Amino acid sequence: MKGKVIILEDDLILANQIAKVLKGNDYSVLHSTNSDAFFEELRSFMPDVILLDVFLVGSRLNGMQVLRYLKENLDFNYKVIVISGEVDSQQIREIRDIGAYHFIEKGAGFSINQLLLHIENAITLRRQEEQNLDLQIEYLNLKKQFTRTFPFIGESAGISNVRSQLMKFAEVDEDILILGENGTGKEVAANYYYVNSKRFGMPFQTILCSSLNEELIERELFGRERGSEGAQDRGTLGLFEKCSEGILFLDEVTNLSTQSQSKILRAVENKEIQVVGGSLKQVNTRLIYTSNADLKTLADSARIRRDFYYRIEGNVIHIPPLRERGDDILLLMSYFITSYANSYHLSEQLDLKALKGELLSYKWPGNVRELRNFCRFISIYEREISNKTILRHLHNKIVQNPEDGATGMERYFHISSIKDSTAAFERDYILHFLKKNGWMVSKTALEIGIERTTLYKKIKQLGLAPLLENH
Repeated sequence: MKGKVIILEDDLILANQIAKVLKGNDYSVLHSTNSDAFFEELRSFMPDVILLDVFLVGSRLNGMQVLRYLKENLDFNYKVIVISGEVDSQQIREIRDIGAYHFIEKGAGFSINQLLLHIENAITLRRQEEQNLDLQIEYLNLKKQFTRTFPFIGESAGISNVRSQLMKFAEVDEDILILGENGTGKEVAANYYYVNSKRFGMPFQTILCSSLNEELIERELFGRERGSEGAQDRGTLGLFEKCSEGILFLDEVTNLSTQSQSKILRAVENKEIQVVGGSLKQVNTRLIYTSNADLKTLADSARIRRDFYYRIEGNVIHIPPLRERGDDILLLMSYFITSYANSYHLSEQLDLKALKGELLSYKWPGNVRELRNFCRFISIYEREISNKTILRHLHNKIVQNPEDGATGMERYFHISSIKDSTAAFERDYILHFLKKNGWMVSKTALEIGIERTTLYKKIKQLGLAPLLENH
């Protein structure tokens, strides 16, 4: 079956003639003589094309009213071909303005073959539009999925500025260099650029530059021609070619040798690559570079070529460290704990705003990555997450990893609360003797002079139970 056609026509002879021809050309056909019957059958028949007469004798709505109702109230991609006589040029303009696919005049000039051609073209157009709509829906769903996988969380001025810059560079389709300390979220920023670029939906490949040595750089990035290393060699497709029309994400680009940078620069500027053992190939690959060095260090560094540096220095985006993002730490912690709580079936009793001062007092040298791992650790080892448990783990982190290299008792001076500082010391004290006594609780309790049941209670209160279980 080529398609479905419904005819709304009060001329029974003409309607039957058209229906007979359409059925003979493998169309499914319905005929209605008035608007009420037409709308009743329309809902169940779901036609591709509607053949509509303007003057409908004995019908509640005339053809113009039916056409206007179809276009204003029904969200279906019907193609309407108006077939009528005795209409003036003003009415024809109105028919087209409302949104009819075509107008055919009755009378001596009427051709059934022309009608068949218009119906066939209308159905082809309808299916193309529906296919494009399906692709658009698929595109939007992919975008939502990608955004959920790489959420760019944060409302601070620094992060808002980063998002704005990424949007601008994405709109003009430019290579960019993303700078930031380890763990600040450079990969998340790269994915945000991709989602908002015209290249979204095209290939997006990530490669850690430290994994590319001189022997692999050409093969991985530019590919190898079939048979170049022997008869059994099937060749490889390089990342530049895989990502032509897409984006190649080079993570920590300063780990590449200056020779490799030269080859990449040539590929970017000339939009062509030299396949190993093969010919030159044209590519249209957009590149995103990242580095954990700042711009001044890059400019003075022998690790990056001058021409390579000048090629990307104007398109630099700085990701601020977590310690400079203020309340973003609360948004991020809420997101991470909620995500892990769903995975580990935890109950939450949180008021993160009350923890803001304590959370910001720690500098988070590992940035967002460190915060995420911190939340994951708590989610794994705590059945219930509360402000109290978060603070206990945070104080343990501060004691175990003093930012200024403090040792001995000085480590506990970083905790302003005497109660929490004492608890941190007590935890370290008990942990020391548990390790010394091979994690034997009874032997440890005897040595430190407390009851075994009391020690068990303290082990649970101080968050040492998971460590004890692992031994």
